[in-house]
Amino acid sequence: MKNFELKAAIALIASSALVSGMAIAQDGNTVKAYVTDNAGKYVRDHEGKCVRTAAWSKETANRECNPELFPEPVATAAEPVYEAVTLSAEALFAFDSATLSAAGKAALQALGDDIRAKGASVVDIDIIGHTDSTGPEAYNQKLSERRAMSVRDYIVNERGVDASIIDVIGKGEIDPVADNSTAEGRAQNRRVDVNVGVKAPQ
Repeated sequence: MKNFELKAAIALIASSALVSGMAIAQDGNTVKAYVTDNAGKYVRDHEGKCVRTAAWSKETANRECNPELFPEPVATAAEPVYEAVTLSAEALFAFDSATLSAAGKAALQALGDDIRAKGASVVDIDIIGHTDSTGPEAYNQKLSERRAMSVRDYIVNERGVDASIIDVIGKGEIDPVADNSTAEGRAQNRRVDVNVGVKAPQ
């Protein structure tokens, strides 16, 4: 009988403490998600988890009691900053050719050395060939691709630039920068653009 009375008394005390904690959880007209004791500390169960009130939800949860609901943000890599270099086709190739001239190789040697000097900060390179509108469009497309590939092969094979970060694109005559109706404009349109993507400093 005495044991029963003792258990009843313990249950009453625990119940009172729980009610007290829930009252504290709602003081100041702010509904809280967890049961607290008279000292304002979270009440925890036998597994060490915070005891929740009926007001608990993912929206009312906090990091201390439910850290799994608050994952650390994953840092995303910053977009590289691109440095654009435009090389005149006349400076690189003979007329209607995708074979590099001596002057073209000299220009690409300087470019390749500049890229290598930047080291691991260079994360992407786009090499884009262009032509003027003279001749068949399909032919110009292929010529622009061959010229862009010649530039790529030289800076990779002769200057040691990492081939895995290079994209080669031929745009033929579709992206002019000047008027194709004039000789000066056509000369500007015959070009190879090299866009060097450099990793932004953290």
